[in-house]
Amino acid sequence: MSFRHSMTWLHTWSGLVLGWLLYFMFVTGSTGYFDEEILRWMQPEIPLQESSISASEFIETAERRLDQVATNATETYIELPLGRSPFFSIWWHEAATPETGARGLWHNEKLNPNTGEPVITRETEGGEFLYRLHYALHYIPGWLAYALTSLAAMFTLVAIISGVIIHRRIFKDFFSFRRHKQRSWLDLHNLFGVLPLPFHLMITYSGLMLLMFSTMLPVPASSYGVGEGLRAIYDEVFTEHDSRSATGISANSMSTVSLYNDALKRSDGGLINYVAIKHPGDKNAVIEMGVLANEGIEQHKPIHYDGVSGELYDPEEDASKHSSAKSFYDTMEILHEGLFARPLLRWLYFLSGLMGAGMMATGSLLWAVNRRKKHTMSGGGVRGLALVDRLNLGTIVGLPIAIAAYFWANRLLPVDLASRAHWEMNSLFIVWGIALLHPFLRWKKTSLKSLWCEQLMFATMVYAFIPVLNAATSEHHLGKALLQGDWVMAGFDLFMLVLAMCFAIAFNKLRRRIPNPSVENSAAGVKV
Repeated sequence: MSFRHSMTWLHTWSGLVLGWLLYFMFVTGSTGYFDEEILRWMQPEIPLQESSISASEFIETAERRLDQVATNATETYIELPLGRSPFFSIWWHEAATPETGARGLWHNEKLNPNTGEPVITRETEGGEFLYRLHYALHYIPGWLAYALTSLAAMFTLVAIISGVIIHRRIFKDFFSFRRHKQRSWLDLHNLFGVLPLPFHLMITYSGLMLLMFSTMLPVPASSYGVGEGLRAIYDEVFTEHDSRSATGISANSMSTVSLYNDALKRSDGGLINYVAIKHPGDKNAVIEMGVLANEGIEQHKPIHYDGVSGELYDPEEDASKHSSAKSFYDTMEILHEGLFARPLLRWLYFLSGLMGAGMMATGSLLWAVNRRKKHTMSGGGVRGLALVDRLNLGTIVGLPIAIAAYFWANRLLPVDLASRAHWEMNSLFIVWGIALLHPFLRWKKTSLKSLWCEQLMFATMVYAFIPVLNAATSEHHLGKALLQGDWVMAGFDLFMLVLAMCFAIAFNKLRRRIPNPSVENSAAGVKV
């Protein structure tokens, strides 16, 4: 067996074994990348800012609310509706007690941007749930989820590298698209794999690094043991420690608004979308202004002040310096999460992630097409082909349908339902389970192409009617959102229509290839 031939075998099976899990990770990770925008749509109770209120007024309003609810907080956080964040909210942290646990407890409230009053929103995990799915999965222990997703990332890295090795004409074929059934899947697979190749290498390698306590567990375990030993080294290396501890001595803090105005001057017109106060009311209080970075890979370039004197404060002077290994880890984490990205780069991240899903989907379909061709030529059977065919359908189309069901559940479940967020999440997996069962329940009654058409048609409908559902269940319908310039709500509905159109195009193209029933029934029982 030649080296290239062995790489072909490795590429095929490294992609197929965990291909459906990798597809799941790419889809949910890409979708969850817009977690804040999705959360805004899933909490329609939050009103749009109608009046022109300055950031200083937002801060004063938030501080008045914090004085009421966070009297014993060790840290407070004010999120301003500026930049990507559409929310005006406050957070506060309670110190560790037997009731709050060893790490204390965070609370948060969303405030009406027009009145400053708390907004009661429906219970939902929003886009954060979809983001967590791509690495933490669901219903299974965390350690097992991390082991599976890190293994899948490792298989992806192997598949990408071996794919580059076996592809002799990688750049020439990149510009080719052949309409022959088998060749078209291969060309699509090459396109989705080659065009965002740097992204795929970065996202899989950085993902392995972020889950290194799963992928390389024996290394730290050999020196520190497992359980508490691993927790100790994780807390030591990865937990952000306060550079200044509270003294317990009360002191009056500087005006937050005045420090905000000073930070605004120092930021050269940059947006400040959060204000954090550590140890409020203490002699060692620190006030942090989160200036959105306009360049580089950092999301923020915070400005720190001594909370009592108002002088600039550099936390790096008191904090221990990171090793080069930790700095590299931090850089890869920033690149993986992509929070620094501005709108254009954010969409490139998203589209590259969807291409990763397309790469896995076309790879699984290509395997089935190749095996079916060999089956037709040899006249023999292919073990597992029927299973792969039906799992391909239930995963590739069924998962997007299930994500749409998550959005539908957000609007259809009673607002006061107990454990409402959990039922939203359960709805995704219930619908996905039905989509996975669908081709197995009907495979004797209709052809595989017809089964694909059924799910594609259903996917078209559930996404096309999401804007209608939004109009029926909230005041933020598409027309009003466009008139008000509420681009988060409008953008969500518009993108749902784009997805519906894509599924409709796929349905229409596939429907044309289905033979007449009379011809199909006379085809000696062979249905493909």
